Amino acid sequence: MDYRISLIGLLIGFLVGLTGMGGGALLAPIMILFMRVPPVWAVGTDITYSAITKALGSIVHIQQKTFSTKNLKIAFWLGCGSVPATILGVGLVQYIRKNYGDVVNGIIIHAIGFTLVLVAILLIAKPFIMRLINRKEMEAQKQAARSEISVPEDTSNWDRRYRPLITIFIGAFVGFLVGLTSVGSGTLIIVALAFLYPRLATKELVGADIVHGLVLNIAGAIVYFTAGTINWTIVGLLLIGSLPGVFLGSKLSKYIPDRIMRPVLATVLVISGWKLI
Repeated sequence: MDYRISLIGLLIGFLVGLTGMGGGALLAPIMILFMRVPPVWAVGTDITYSAITKALGSIVHIQQKTFSTKNLKIAFWLGCGSVPATILGVGLVQYIRKNYGDVVNGIIIHAIGFTLVLVAILLIAKPFIMRLINRKEMEAQKQAARSEISVPEDTSNWDRRYRPLITIFIGAFVGFLVGLTSVGSGTLIIVALAFLYPRLATKELVGADIVHGLVLNIAGAIVYFTAGTINWTIVGLLLIGSLPGVFLGSKLSKYIPDRIMRPVLATVLVISGWKLI
């Protein structure tokens, strides 16, 4: 079974490198459906694996300077909501597991199924959402240029109060989902940040998401580690395959159009989610 786990890691890493996001959502379903890993262990193992891979991704983004002081502020606001919510989600899983036994497996499986369908919908909608946001931003810039009025950043009530609060709420929602299912952090966060921070470039959004995802997954991994529901052997074997997979997928991504890969991945996510539901 060892080599097959590494091959799965190679596939997941390849999809992550190829698509940027969404591919990692398949790991927990694959462990549950094909490797027959109990759902609680699958989620704990997936979160720990994600924490390690996001640590490597964070280093790359910091070196490439796609993670700035402004990104740090966004990641902080997300973390204020996501870290306690992740701990709450994991705590809920462990409480149900301790008091109600196998009932928790059904809850996790259904939660993962619904989250996969949501991620698939957002994967399809993302390019349309990004185009709409970019169009509105360009229109706002043109109007500002015509009126020759310079609007200072971060001075309105929206920038100082409401946007941070909404960012914290989004972090809490995603954090709870990740604590419960280990799925969905990247896609959900990227789409939400694109709405809230339209002036940030895509690479900056990804940088903020990856560094925040590192903090979120570390919090979840610590709680799952405390509960003793992490399979470290699977984590190691997945990493052996996924690291070269990410490299290969990143190299090939320029040859495979995103408009082809995204619907294929979304279809796989929907099918996986439907099987779990």
